[in-house]
Amino acid sequence: MSEEDSKEVKITYETLYEILRREKSKDELQTLDESFFRDVLEYLQDKTKMIQEAVGKFDLFSVEERDNTHMQLTNVRRILKELYERREKKILEMALNKSKTNSNIIDTSNLLAKEHELYNQTVKLLDSFRKDVLLTLFELKTPVITELKKVPEPIPSESKTEPGPMPLESTQKPPESEPTPTLKPTLEIKPETNNIKVKFLQKVDQFVDKELELYGPFEPEATAILPKEMADILINKGSAVEAE
Repeated sequence: MSEEDSKEVKITYETLYEILRREKSKDELQTLDESFFRDVLEYLQDKTKMIQEAVGKFDLFSVEERDNTHMQLTNVRRILKELYERREKKILEMALNKSKTNSNIIDTSNLLAKEHELYNQTVKLLDSFRKDVLLTLFELKTPVITELKKVPEPIPSESKTEPGPMPLESTQKPPESEPTPTLKPTLEIKPETNNIKVKFLQKVDQFVDKELELYGPFEPEATAILPKEMADILINKGSAVEAE
């Protein structure tokens, strides 16, 4: 048996379809082999090579095989696109929950190396804007305006360069004379239908919900009435349990 025949096939059309089906049926990010991207690349390269080798062959078998391979490759690309977008959405939701709760209750064990990079950079960006805008407003200050760096566009060799517009600078400055008020964290809110009382099993740092309410920090054994969405996140991650 040749080396090529004995090579383990990790990715097929069927395995990719099953991976997508599992990702669609579960709310949590599903486990993938660390070599997933590399294995998919090899699969795509092999299928593309088969199509290229069939070009110029006009016997019935070669034409049929080429057409079938081309259709399978098209379907695989659709599967990969949907799989990527579903995992992307889950990763962005994980990053948003991490930025909201500011606590280590998000399970990132199923992230691939490249997905970890997306998750970490998204959390960093969300935290930065939350600090510059939301928390600055809570301190009764003007939100920080950060000037984005523009990537210079390539200049044609024959065109003359002209000076670009001067960058805009913010003329607004935070008031310096007014004292910064002390912001007390909200431990509980008025009970409503969509609120849940929880008991904390571990320490949870201060966080802000989507309604801009500030909560925490909470110590183990402490109780609080929280919005259902935020309570569910804490309960699912084992940081709290529903209290009677």
